[in-house]
Amino acid sequence: MSIFDEIKSKYMNGDVLRRLLIVNCGMFVLILLTDITLTLIGVGDAGYAAMLFQFPWSTLALAFRPWTPITALFTSWGLWHFIFNMLVLYWMGGIFQRYFTNSHLRGLYIIGGFAGMIGYSCCMLIPVFQLKAWAETMPMASACILALAVAVAFRAPDHQETIPVIGPVKIKYIVIALALIDIALFPRTNPANDLAHAAAAASGYLFNRLLGKGTDITKPVTAFFVWVNRFFTRKRLEKK
Repeated sequence: MSIFDEIKSKYMNGDVLRRLLIVNCGMFVLILLTDITLTLIGVGDAGYAAMLFQFPWSTLALAFRPWTPITALFTSWGLWHFIFNMLVLYWMGGIFQRYFTNSHLRGLYIIGGFAGMIGYSCCMLIPVFQLKAWAETMPMASACILALAVAVAFRAPDHQETIPVIGPVKIKYIVIALALIDIALFPRTNPANDLAHAAAAASGYLFNRLLGKGTDITKPVTAFFVWVNRFFTRKRLEKK
């Protein structure tokens, strides 16, 4: 079995959390290979490859890169930010699954990312934030993960996790610390990054609050993926 077949098997047989981890890793490798290729042929400056997949600040750039609202959901800001994001996703995603379903995990991950994009884009309407408009882009994986973490923090604020050296710590304090670390890992080039994280965190809070009242905001996302699964299943059966 080749490495690609093995990865495909793990993806197909894995739960939502494993699939999110695989897609994030795949996107990181894709950006790395694109960066190497562009460097070898002398196209673009440093970081140009990442800009091709992250969510752009400029609406004009978005028009030329319409795929970025999807690819940005699985992008991080460099190697250390990627490692941090994957560790937190694996950790918080596992805790999330104790209190919510896999469908909620997938749905809120995507909703948190789009909420971050909306918050980020809203800053374009504020003159003081309009800095280096064309050059700025933002990865959204950390916003997606923050939405999950905030939902857990509001669902089970007194849930405790054991931190090496420190000992048991309540999840609400862990989430605050992780959010601060994540913000610190971002380059301080555009304060709109912080608003994007705030919007993602708000989506996590809203999800938990509305779910407690019987409204599941992740249902449209789940319905979309159910339709996609049925569509490709039908295509496979037709080929047979």
